[in-house]
Amino acid sequence: MTLQETKLQSEIRLPNKEKLQAPPPLQGDLSSIRRAAEMLARAENPVIVADYLGRDPSSFYMLVALAERLGAAVVDLNSRLNFPNTHPLCLTGSGILRKADVILTLDVRDLYNTFFEIDRESGTHTPVISPKARIIDIGFGDLGISKWSHDYERLQEVDLQILGDTRAVLPLLFDDLQEFLKGRESLIRDRSERHGMTHNELRAGWIEEGRHNWDAKPMTTARLAHEIWQVIKNEDWVLSANTLNSWARRLWSFTRPEQHHGESLGTGTDLGISLGIALSHRGSGKLVVDIQPDGDLMFDAGGLWTATHEGIPMLVVMYNNRGYYNDWEHQIRLAKHRGNPVERAAIGMEIDHPAPNFAKLAQSFDWHAEGPIEDPNEAGPALQRALRAIREQGKPALIDTVTRFR
Repeated sequence: MTLQETKLQSEIRLPNKEKLQAPPPLQGDLSSIRRAAEMLARAENPVIVADYLGRDPSSFYMLVALAERLGAAVVDLNSRLNFPNTHPLCLTGSGILRKADVILTLDVRDLYNTFFEIDRESGTHTPVISPKARIIDIGFGDLGISKWSHDYERLQEVDLQILGDTRAVLPLLFDDLQEFLKGRESLIRDRSERHGMTHNELRAGWIEEGRHNWDAKPMTTARLAHEIWQVIKNEDWVLSANTLNSWARRLWSFTRPEQHHGESLGTGTDLGISLGIALSHRGSGKLVVDIQPDGDLMFDAGGLWTATHEGIPMLVVMYNNRGYYNDWEHQIRLAKHRGNPVERAAIGMEIDHPAPNFAKLAQSFDWHAEGPIEDPNEAGPALQRALRAIREQGKPALIDTVTRFR
């Protein structure tokens, strides 16, 4: 690619943008959608599994309507924010898949990994669904297959495959359900109530579990998630990256699709310091929260300068476990499997001796920054001061909180 340097000799005709519109979404086969509606309506315990559905905000709300009409439990795989975690039908993490007789998967990238528990040490694969469960898959999965390469994981058998854009398919499925659900209103109401009770028990259990080692130093990821939530819950917030080993998704209230882009990949390949999302919300009044892994920031330190230089207010809370723990965990697993000393797994994985001081690093770029903080009782007040700096001074803020590994 080069830049135009010589003088143009004639006028350049620009394309007519009205004739270059994106095509409508792929609708899917109508007879298959109708068949899917009948299968779901006749099910005793239908479960919906969503992965990338939330890429379109309208689908987030459409899934709520679909689940409520059907009285179906929803499992959110969190590649996008697909369903409000406060909804009574949200049973993510409950084991509900084991009880499902019909499973509807929506934009699920890896079906096999969804339906099997994989022990990485022994290599054993244990199904988490009944062998009698029927599977309906809606999405673009088959489009990832070509003669040259493929973009699917281990092959998973399904009972009904619908190739289509969930934006277009879900409204049709929703309408078709109405006919097949006549006379089943009482069953749906009872099923919804049971799911609501399970949902409440699940949330209460997470709150109780999160209190384990409540005052530990360094702090637990659950305690840090709690402290952040207490500070931001009354703000118009957006979580741009990490979820602290899923504790944010358990303890916070996610009710709108724009509140989270989806679970981080880690390994330094994801959003990093998330400046793109922060920039997109500049001037909107939204509080952008980045839970920032220490290993990733070791590679993205220049982003701190960019945030100050471009006037991007955001709250960065360090997930600082002083290690490249994603890889470290792999090393530990392999060491156990091979009978090697587990102590050697830390070689090349520690971010310690010396431990980076991310607060001082941020201060050198004119951020409001405090830390390192290991005492969880000090985290809340520090986060409050950071929020004031963002609101009153319009500058980014970083709190360097030191946590346990997980």
